[in-house]
Amino acid sequence: MQKISITNIGKVLTTGLLMALSSIAIAAPFAAMDDYDWVVMETPVDPATYKYDCHNDYKYETYDALQNCLYNLREDADNALSKQWNISDKVFRERNAIYIKVANRKNPLVFVDYSSPYEEDFNPYYSLQDYDKSRKLLTIHQSFYEGESLTVVNLVTGFWQDFSLRKLSISPDMRYIVGFESEMGATEHVNILERQDSGYYEGYYKKVYSSSDDSKNYDNHKKFYQADKAQQVYDSETFTWVNDDKFYADSFYKLNQADSAAFRVRYTFIKNTSTNKWQLYEGSR
Repeated sequence: MQKISITNIGKVLTTGLLMALSSIAIAAPFAAMDDYDWVVMETPVDPATYKYDCHNDYKYETYDALQNCLYNLREDADNALSKQWNISDKVFRERNAIYIKVANRKNPLVFVDYSSPYEEDFNPYYSLQDYDKSRKLLTIHQSFYEGESLTVVNLVTGFWQDFSLRKLSISPDMRYIVGFESEMGATEHVNILERQDSGYYEGYYKKVYSSSDDSKNYDNHKKFYQADKAQQVYDSETFTWVNDDKFYADSFYKLNQADSAAFRVRYTFIKNTSTNKWQLYEGSR
C-alpha cells in the first residue's frame, strides 16, 4: 500500500483551500446584514372600509345597487381628500364624475367613470391620488383591467396631460417627469419624459433594459441583495429627486408576504450633461 506523507497531505489541503478561496472570489458577492435598508411598509387603506362593503353585502346584488354603492364610496373618499388638501372649492366628485374648476375655462374639467352591466370586470374609474400644494399640481388615477394611468392637472393654468405610467414624479425644475410602466407586472421599467415647447411631456428616454450596461447594473444589484428570493411589494416603488439631473428609484422586497418590513433596493439615475442622456447606477450615488 502506498504511504501518504504529512507533506503530501499538507499540499492537498493547501491546494483545496486555494481552490475554495478562488471559487469564493469568483462568485458574485452578496449583501451582508448591514447592507440592507429595512423599511416598515404602510398598510394600504381600503376605501370600502370607510362605510360601505359594496361587493359582499347582499343589499348590493343588483347591478344598479352595486353602482350606487360604488358611487357613494368614491364620492366620500375623493371629497375627503379634496377637503384635506384645501381645494374643495375647485375639486369635487358627484356620483360617477370628478369636476375640476380651472383658470381660463368657463366650464370645469370633467372625468367620468365608465360602467356597463356587460363588462363589470373592465369598468375603469377615476380617483384622486395626490396634490402638490407648492406647484398646484393635482394627480388623478384611473384604474382599469390589468393597467392604470395618471392625469396631471395644473390648477393654476388649467393645463392637463394623461400618462400611461405609475408613480409619477416631477423634477424640481419641472423639465422631466418620471414614472414606472403601468402595465401590470412591468414595475421595473422606468420611463423619463421631457417637457416640450408645447408644454406636453414626451419621449421615452430610458428603460431599465435600454442598454446592456443598464441591464447588467440592474441584474447585478438585484443579485447582490438576493432580491430574486424575496417578494417585491407591488406599487410601493418611490422616486426621490436629488436635483434637476439626478433621482433615486427605490423598490421594496419582503422575505415573507406577511412581514411588515421590507428591504429597499435603490438605483440612481443621473443625466450626463455632455450627452444629455440618462444613465443608471447601482445603489446611491
